[in-house]
Amino acid sequence: MPLLRGGPARALLCPLTVLAFLAGAVNAAGSVAASAGASPQGDFYRYPSHKTLERSSPGHLLASEPMTVSTRLQSVSSRATRIMYRSVGLHGEPIAVTGFLLVPRGAAPRGGWPVISWGHGATGVGPVCAPSRHANLYPTSDQYAETDMIEHLVQDGYAVVGTDYPGLGFPDTVENFPQTDLESRSVIDAVLATRQASTQLGRQWFAVGHSQGGTPVLRVGEDAARWAPGLRFLGTVALAPPSHFAAVMDKMGAARPPVNVGLAVLGSYIAMGAHLYSPRIRYTNVLAPQLAAQIPLAKKLCADELDIYLNNVQLQRVGNPHWARSATLRRFIDSLEPAKGRSAGPILLLQGERDQTVPVEVTTALNKELCDLGDVVNYRIYADANHESVLSASYKDVAAWLRDRLQGQPAPSTCQPRTAH
Repeated sequence: MPLLRGGPARALLCPLTVLAFLAGAVNAAGSVAASAGASPQGDFYRYPSHKTLERSSPGHLLASEPMTVSTRLQSVSSRATRIMYRSVGLHGEPIAVTGFLLVPRGAAPRGGWPVISWGHGATGVGPVCAPSRHANLYPTSDQYAETDMIEHLVQDGYAVVGTDYPGLGFPDTVENFPQTDLESRSVIDAVLATRQASTQLGRQWFAVGHSQGGTPVLRVGEDAARWAPGLRFLGTVALAPPSHFAAVMDKMGAARPPVNVGLAVLGSYIAMGAHLYSPRIRYTNVLAPQLAAQIPLAKKLCADELDIYLNNVQLQRVGNPHWARSATLRRFIDSLEPAKGRSAGPILLLQGERDQTVPVEVTTALNKELCDLGDVVNYRIYADANHESVLSASYKDVAAWLRDRLQGQPAPSTCQPRTAH
């Protein structure tokens, strides 16, 4: 179940043509970033010193600057800001993370604008793939379905802050994909940072995420009270969140030609995240050798570009069928799961029935696990929606659910009552 958006139409190109195309794509990515309102790599995205990070606390705003956004986002925002803030790394060390903030137009309501901390879907793991580097918050010139939802949220009176996730955006780094603990903490710390970037923001906030971002926002509810005690967390909206990663690893290990390219892209990102988690985990513990050999390029290309490239590699296999022999890798895969403890706020869990990226049965199983933890979950399936169209298909329900929580109404639950034994 790849975490990626549907890629562009794939040209049937010879390998040399593909390599030439991708060399241009990597160079063009920098040009796109510049034209989309991103700073040169040596400017805003210069990583702060260790001393600077040590002197700051999690959620401290390290830097900010005005950000050029798309015409549609500009039409609903009074202010667009690129931010850099302090968060917490894999071993508890201080790290810097980048992101963006969009503030609605008009006068803020009494108490300030409510905040939505947004968890984005997979864009790639290289520096130029960071949403904050692009005017439409995605590394293409197209309007992306997630951007549409963010536009609607801002228009409806929510300040939206989006983390780039740890490791994404800075030169010579790669994202810690898809390490749920790190991503979840970065979602929380982004809210703390934005309150320093704008005095118009209130204390009430939600965590909302799609695809890759749906997993960490589910974990946010478990930690919000601990890491942001001065704020009022009102709940989580998770759209098509990936889960059951051990089954994904098994699926990668069993894959044979014709290979699902989206699965290969996901596998490449998981392998890089696993190696960052522990250098003892080799890329070949996760991937078949042919795919592991593509990692240097996978670190540079954004998701759509990598999808095109791997489609022309003629992969014979994706994963290592014996991945579970590594105890360290098993621990890493288990750590990715969203359902670890009870959430401090209610959950709206949304899924498209025609989703071929995160299948409906996977999210249905996740729903049961969340209910078993004692969470208040409202689970909704949209019969005609796929992985991306669930964003538009569900928006009226999302808007109503958020509004009801702001008004203090009890959250509805679709969880079945537990039977006594």
